[in-house]
Amino acid sequence: LNQELSKKYIKSLDGDEAKETFSYWVLEHLKMSGAYWGLTAMSLMDGLGEMDRDEGIRFVQSCHHESGGFSGNADHDPHLLYTLSAIQIL
Repeated sequence: LNQELSKKYIKSLDGDEAKETFSYWVLEHLKMSGAYWGLTAMSLMDGLGEMDRDEGIRFVQSCHHESGGFSGNADHDPHLLYTLSAIQIL
């Protein structure tokens, strides 16, 4: 496993170039789960410090709803799966 290449790929998944792809937009409802798995992978490769902690917290907070649940992305409906991922991230 080339950890540096893997970490670079994970960090690129939310970059400006990724946002130009079709798959980025059709999978936007899965972003919370993707964030959890990306952060978990970065942690396993001792790369968690390379991630922007404040940006991650802002994203999770933007998915929080009055009901107490979290959605997969901002402006989506809350769901138990994304609530679990949000709690695990925080």
